[in-house]
Amino acid sequence: MKFVIFSDIHGNFDALLEMFRQVENFDITGFIFCGDIMGYFSHQQEIIHCFQQLKNLYAVIGNHDFNYLASFNDIKQQEKFAQKYGKSYRNKLTEYERSFLERLPKTIELQCMKKRIFITHGALENYLEGRIYPDTSINESLYQQYDIIILGHTHYRMFRKVGKTILLNPGSLGQPRDCKGFSYCILDIELETCIYKSVKIDQIRLLNEMIINKEKKLLIEYIKSKMEEIQ
Repeated sequence: MKFVIFSDIHGNFDALLEMFRQVENFDITGFIFCGDIMGYFSHQQEIIHCFQQLKNLYAVIGNHDFNYLASFNDIKQQEKFAQKYGKSYRNKLTEYERSFLERLPKTIELQCMKKRIFITHGALENYLEGRIYPDTSINESLYQQYDIIILGHTHYRMFRKVGKTILLNPGSLGQPRDCKGFSYCILDIELETCIYKSVKIDQIRLLNEMIINKEKKLLIEYIKSKMEEIQ
């Protein structure tokens, strides 16, 4: 059984479409998404519509998705998030689209090939905000209850083994921060192997769209700096 795993899309519809193009002829069991549709770029609605059409999608909520919902009727809080994370926080999703976010769980547990798999956005200690990087020390006894733990949030690729447990992060498909590109991975459950893939998109067009949307200069410069670091 092979799963396409991706995370932290943050409104980057171009990257999502390119990932779908790359995997369309693969023998895939399903898709696993580790959260964060919202924030930064502006095409959340298109992404939600794509997700709603996917078969065998296992998706959890991310901190930006949660914050978007929490601030939906709080203009002051919404504006605070929009100033820091982009104007997508001002996007008024339809009730139908918003209900998709509201139904996303914080965690998912799967049994595949006699393996116990746990999916969340952050970490076992904090589902939404916990961060586990490739070199983060963890409470091994807590994590050993699963065979594979799939996480997002850091925007860093990670495939490490702690005892019998695999900790996996696909990196960010929408806004990478590890200098390795817009990424996803393909996990073979039976073999416990992971292949990382990168997508190429028109980064200049993405930045120009932020300029047209009159995003904060500081936010644009931050995104630009991370793009310049991509190998």
